Amino acid sequence: MRLQKYINPKTVWASFKAASVDLKRYTKYKSILHELEDENKLEKIGFNREDDMLYVGVNLNPELLMYVDQSLESAELKFVSDAMRKYTDFLEKEGILDVISAEYERVYNDEFYGYVVQIAFNFQKYDKLKYRYDIGYFITVSGLLIGSILTILSIFL
Repeated sequence: MRLQKYINPKTVWASFKAASVDLKRYTKYKSILHELEDENKLEKIGFNREDDMLYVGVNLNPELLMYVDQSLESAELKFVSDAMRKYTDFLEKEGILDVISAEYERVYNDEFYGYVVQIAFNFQKYDKLKYRYDIGYFITVSGLLIGSILTILSIFL
């Protein structure tokens, strides 16, 4: 069954189409990011942009450290969730909330206590190697088909 997804033309075509839709959504996501950056909207709301990722730091109150270690993380994440509402509202308004994923990392040092949230495009169907395989598959099948037709024509002509 696993081999079928690599040799069945219908399966390869479905994979190619799904990845192409993902790439089209990614292109739109990138253009929205460029527009937002050109209009300085990202900077105004507090996002930093690096390539096609957005970063935002959520400062926490150092008094949270007085909580017991077991409940500290849940208390921190509740504050982060509350702080992220304005960002999620912004991303929803700009039309990119449904195509992103967010990861976070806790930062605690002398200069910063809080979380850094990294926001990136969420590829659902696109895999670079599989996409290249799909393209190569159809190029190879087309080449074999054309070669076969030319061979048959050369025999009869």
